Amino acid sequence: MILPEIRFDALSAGFAVIATERAKRPTDYRSAQDEGQELPETDPKCPFCPGNEHETPPEVWAKRQDGAADSPGWTVRVVPNKFPALVARPQDAGEDEAWRVPPFPESLEGSLYWQGPGVGRHEVVVESPAHNGSLGSYSLEQMKDVLDAIKRRLTSIYESKDVAYVQIFKNSGKIAGASLTHPHFQIIGLPVMPSVVVSEGQRLKDYESKTRRCLVCDLLEREAEKDVRVVAKSDRFLVISPFASRYSYETLIVPTEHISGLSEMSDAMTIDLAGVIVQLFGAYEAMFSSLPYNMVFHGLPSEVKTKRGWPCHAHIHVYPRLNTAAGLELGSGTYINPTPPELATREFIAAMES
Repeated sequence: MILPEIRFDALSAGFAVIATERAKRPTDYRSAQDEGQELPETDPKCPFCPGNEHETPPEVWAKRQDGAADSPGWTVRVVPNKFPALVARPQDAGEDEAWRVPPFPESLEGSLYWQGPGVGRHEVVVESPAHNGSLGSYSLEQMKDVLDAIKRRLTSIYESKDVAYVQIFKNSGKIAGASLTHPHFQIIGLPVMPSVVVSEGQRLKDYESKTRRCLVCDLLEREAEKDVRVVAKSDRFLVISPFASRYSYETLIVPTEHISGLSEMSDAMTIDLAGVIVQLFGAYEAMFSSLPYNMVFHGLPSEVKTKRGWPCHAHIHVYPRLNTAAGLELGSGTYINPTPPELATREFIAAMES
């Protein structure tokens, strides 16, 4: 019997049980290997496909080869979410108290029934005109255009006084929460700072105050030295299977240069990240024919980081949804992962080399 391990994640302060005895490879996850129905390049019923632009709210930004706004001819298109989780303050609302988000109380007693209006932003980045597009199939230019669109909207949304934090994410597959098949990212501007981001920021701050170094920079340096969980590397980014991976085949994409947010990336870094994402998801798609996943960006613009007094090193989490969260996960926040990250790394590398 191989003894299972319980591992601590220094970034999230969470625990994961690495159940080595139950180690699973890609072929063991049958739900992620279902071929299902092959998607067409265009679906006439899809609101995100070219020709159906009238089915979405008017675009706020688009990269176009030709055509007028809200018509075909785009390569990347950004629109407000038709069913937003948060809504923008109307222009005529002014300083109306009904739209004011009160400061979050410092004391636990004051937060028992804290509430505020759901003011913010919610946008959709339609990655490609192709209904069957995927991160692993895009050209380097297409992926860079997607990242440029995200950077533009990130900067714009942070200019709103109602937004405290901007969350960029991608849900792929029904299990991961995607309601539409057409590939897209979402951007939500929140009026409050999320607890996950607060926790990460505090951990980096505590680490820096004791060591005068960045926790993420140190983590990257040690992972590069050990080289047992390094999935891919480029001039400016490292992809690792986290030591305490909570999800099977989870990965973390981190810039080797210390930047606090995506908006700080140079063109060279953006091109590099585009290449890394296409390479990584090319491996995912070679390993799994139908993989549900969530992709989550974490970072803070310099001015927000300075205001909060937190150090920050931008990074991207990829969470494949191959396991179902059950009682232990929901009750304790401790996840059982039947695929050791070291095994996952070897599988990724084999997929990239094949």
